Amino acid sequence: MNPRASRLTRNEPPDYTLTSYKLQKDEMQLISCHDGRLLTLDAARLRASPGRSFRTGLEALDTLAPGHAFARGAVHELLSDPNEGRPLLLASVLARGSSVLIWSDPFNELYPPALVSQGIDLKRLFLLRAGPADQTWAVAECLRCKGVGAVVAAIPKLSRLEARRLQLAAEQGGGVGILLRPTGRGSEIYAAATRWLVRPSPGQRTIQRWTVQLLHGHGGRIGKTVTLECCRENHLVRAFEQLADRPDAEKPSARPIVARAS
Repeated sequence: MNPRASRLTRNEPPDYTLTSYKLQKDEMQLISCHDGRLLTLDAARLRASPGRSFRTGLEALDTLAPGHAFARGAVHELLSDPNEGRPLLLASVLARGSSVLIWSDPFNELYPPALVSQGIDLKRLFLLRAGPADQTWAVAECLRCKGVGAVVAAIPKLSRLEARRLQLAAEQGGGVGILLRPTGRGSEIYAAATRWLVRPSPGQRTIQRWTVQLLHGHGGRIGKTVTLECCRENHLVRAFEQLADRPDAEKPSARPIVARAS
């Protein structure tokens, strides 16, 4: 999945624009976000995601999280080296079961059709286009909406106040905040239920791999690592726990849990 493969539009959208992407008609539906509510003619279709937690369907990954599941009404952070790209695959895995998904895309970098292969329904996808200076505020507004299942945003730096504000917004709305953040200076400031370090791992011609390590999560298996694997040909995603006592060639045989994008 290449976030720079295409652009949806060449025109610069106004600040705080939230758009619904429709693959077949290739048209944008403008809506607004205000006071924790999404104002649109289609607002009736917004429904809160059920339950207080969710699972990805990748058992090896889920078992690392507190309670073997990811909490709703919370923020989850995915950290990565800024020179190695953002963990977009893992973000899509966490977000694909959401009733309504908002993806912050301030620079027109995201290519929504690529998300289809990971099971994301574009009819439920909204793109948030806020200027970088206002992105954190706009993301918080979206998180406060009770009809939003998840919000994905790449936010480089957070103050303690901003981090706490995003967490409180997620608690109020009941959805999931998925923040893509770089490692390094400033990354120690957070207010998240879980934090994961994602690093690329050697793969094959048709196989991409990443290691995913739980850094923070009360009650979770902190410090443990799983390998996330995606096949470019059939888009199958699987996760399996690393086994230190086996050579690399034998590790994939450790009963990986496979999830096919629906």
